[in-house]
Amino acid sequence: MKRIYLLACAALLCSGAALLLLCRTPEQADDAAVFPDAYSREYYLNLCGWEVTLLSEREVVIPQEWTAPYEKYAQLQEKQGFALAECKGKAALLCTYAVENYGGSEPVRAELLICEDRLAAGSLYALSGGFQCGLRGESIT
Repeated sequence: MKRIYLLACAALLCSGAALLLLCRTPEQADDAAVFPDAYSREYYLNLCGWEVTLLSEREVVIPQEWTAPYEKYAQLQEKQGFALAECKGKAALLCTYAVENYGGSEPVRAELLICEDRLAAGSLYALSGGFQCGLRGESIT
């Protein structure tokens, strides 16, 4: 019985450590969390509270020079702890998901921008353009 208890405690400690590593932000560690595959990206969104379905993945290039709307988007990413500015001019993978559990009648999407296997940006937005916010509801005021 004692052996089972010790194994259960060890499993809980390992699970907690794995979650901390996955959810860390640049302020908490030397580097951002790594997202090498579709499973890890979906898992991260699930940890943020979203049930999602992958709609598309496509290669994009993050602009070297930012316009005013992109500056606002970059501020949102900075508020979330993502280092989008470090990816200026670089290729990235844009992953778009349907958010199944946001509520309301209008469709909501989640977007992750992965640069060099690291999360550089993420947001939720309404297809109608009604809102855009961070993955945990952060906004720029």
